[in-house]
Amino acid sequence: MGIPMNARKANQLAAKGDEIEHQANERLPPEDLSANDSPRKAIQSVEIGVRVLRALMDCPRDGAHLREVAEKSGLSRSQAHRYLLAFVNTGVVEQNVQNVQNGRYALGEFSVRIGMAALARVEPVRIAGDNLASVLEELQTTGLLAVWGNYGPSVIRWIDGGLPLFTSLHVGSVLPLQASSTGILYLTHCSRTLTQPVIEQERASGLVVSDDELERQIVQARELGYATTQGTVVPGLSALSVPVFDSGNRLVATMSVLSRVQDKHFYSKTKIEKILSAAIAASRAIGWQG
Repeated sequence: MGIPMNARKANQLAAKGDEIEHQANERLPPEDLSANDSPRKAIQSVEIGVRVLRALMDCPRDGAHLREVAEKSGLSRSQAHRYLLAFVNTGVVEQNVQNVQNGRYALGEFSVRIGMAALARVEPVRIAGDNLASVLEELQTTGLLAVWGNYGPSVIRWIDGGLPLFTSLHVGSVLPLQASSTGILYLTHCSRTLTQPVIEQERASGLVVSDDELERQIVQARELGYATTQGTVVPGLSALSVPVFDSGNRLVATMSVLSRVQDKHFYSKTKIEKILSAAIAASRAIGWQG
């Protein structure tokens, strides 16, 4: 049975209309394809959201109140609250759940993961991570790569290399300056202008190592080229950390090799030389001339 004349004509008109619309769309620039500007509004919303996140990046470690976020981001409190609520719901921001009404806001776990993923793509960090992974595979143990973050030395990569360790450390963990081998390296190779505020925060929270003891460890780390700790960050866990430098002789990362405290002879002279060589190779690969 053929198509009725009126139906056939309707189909032809519809096809002609589609063709005209397609040709019109081809002549329009991409941003004008839609008569409404909802995509533009969505982009603007993202930009405002970034302002809120930047406000949180500049806040103290314990977070910021709603009014502080609003002031720093240039928003009203109601506007800032809506963005913060959306970020809390997606894990980008976290709020003190013990006091929701007056609780402080801070960057959440997902923000940490985004930051760590971005840092891991930076060439010096990638090179250092690859060299650390190689030496860990050879030594059959576990280790971590750390860089300087907003609150001090932060774990950016955790590498399981054959030694199962039960620890609370993970990507995003902040290591104590005064009690970790990583922290001692940052005290050794970075200015006090950078490190002193973190030391003061640690001491205010109860972690106190005397200036004389810190100086002793700094001198030792400078002489040996590495730093060690035993059980001061995680009970039962030892660490040996080595520095990675860039072309300007700046400390860009630290590589740490972990072991159990009871394995007293794990860090033999031969193994220490391998660990140091891995850090030197990484440094030279990114331009260090030492």
